Amino acid sequence: MEGAVASPGDLRQRVRDMTRRLPKAELHVHLEGTMTPARLQSLARKHGMHLDPHVLEPLGAEAPIASFADFIAAFVTRMRALRDPDDWCALLDDALAAQCDQNISWTEAYVTFWGALSGDYVLRDVLAAMAEVERHWNARGCALRLVMDTPRQFGPDIAMQLFRLAAADDSGLLVGVGLGGDELLGPAEQFREAYAFAAEAGLGRTAHAGEQGGPESVATAVDVLGATRIGHGVAAAHHPDLMRHLCARGVTVDVCPGSNRATGAWDPSQGPHPVREFLAHGVRVDVGSDDPAIFGNNLSDEWADLVLRDGLRPHDLFDITLDSLDAAFLDDAGRARLRAHFEAELEDLRGEAAELEEALHGAAAS
Repeated sequence: MEGAVASPGDLRQRVRDMTRRLPKAELHVHLEGTMTPARLQSLARKHGMHLDPHVLEPLGAEAPIASFADFIAAFVTRMRALRDPDDWCALLDDALAAQCDQNISWTEAYVTFWGALSGDYVLRDVLAAMAEVERHWNARGCALRLVMDTPRQFGPDIAMQLFRLAAADDSGLLVGVGLGGDELLGPAEQFREAYAFAAEAGLGRTAHAGEQGGPESVATAVDVLGATRIGHGVAAAHHPDLMRHLCARGVTVDVCPGSNRATGAWDPSQGPHPVREFLAHGVRVDVGSDDPAIFGNNLSDEWADLVLRDGLRPHDLFDITLDSLDAAFLDDAGRARLRAHFEAELEDLRGEAAELEEALHGAAAS
């Protein structure tokens, strides 16, 4: 068989080629974190911003970054560079071009519209302009919706303001709310009222938890905030009772191994990424790149690493990508349409996946 004699480099490339063509939904990516250094420099020139050179370099490309604060600095710089509708549209256009190139048909991107509170822009104007960009890419098969993300360190009052803006959106882009930022600076209990408001408004609810904090942070996000998706959730992996609880509640964990490695949330020298632990306990997962322009990664390679690093079979990826649609903030009709599209594309990949699986098995046995 051709796969049995292929070199390791050839096999790696075949896996990466397949995962690029795999139909994908990305539910954990921050729109600001897709801002390339070139786009950041362009916006900095436009607005007369001084840039620390460090924020232009990928963090954690070779080793974990110095601290989570380094990531926050790179992210906040990008957030502050977005000051008018044209800035947001340029960012969205860049992001969806990259998603389209990777066959990512559905994206739910976190956004923190801080400028709407600080007076830099009127959010309704920004969203109307962004909706035009989204329609262009949607017609090409790359749809996107937004999740209003509130940094924990900004506190519950800011969260409520941002969530009220999300509830008032008439563009159709904002479909959910999230809790991000430094997990150690804002206990989830503080945001109970804001999340209750979001639930009443019919917005989907997700929260970063178990990235820098412990398993109790994950439990609180689910039980107090009603989050149906947990961003990262690394701390839950070695707590079987908590994983059974997540499974019973139908909670999905966004796994972002490249980000976890870069921020130190996961140390490969201490063992494998917990993605297999989640799957073994029946916890549904989806795969995210988190902040690809900051970490120097992309979603297709994150999927490939599930095979090359974590030992999943190519056909396992088919199940995960279909399951991720159940976690998306979609209505039933939209979910059914997207699932039919994914299943048709996966059918075309099944023969190739079987050959690749055999080749990988042969390489492991040799």
